[in-house]
Amino acid sequence: MSKLDEAEQRLQRAVAGLEDAARVVVSSAQSSVATPQPDPQVAAELESAQARNAVLEDVNANVGQRLDDAIERIKTILEV
Repeated sequence: MSKLDEAEQRLQRAVAGLEDAARVVVSSAQSSVATPQPDPQVAAELESAQARNAVLEDVNANVGQRLDDAIERIKTILEV
């Protein structure tokens, strides 16, 4: 076997090793990115905040309507 053949075989083994290492790194990165586990406490806090937000939106709409009604009554009184 010539030195050129030996060098070519070493190069092929080195490239194969690099390809295997790259596959392991990519597989590891995909598994850590693809399956994030949500934090149950954060999910519960988010749900609670969303429920509170819905209540506050209803209160805000009610207060806004009452203010509009009061403004209309004041305008009517001032026109007299």
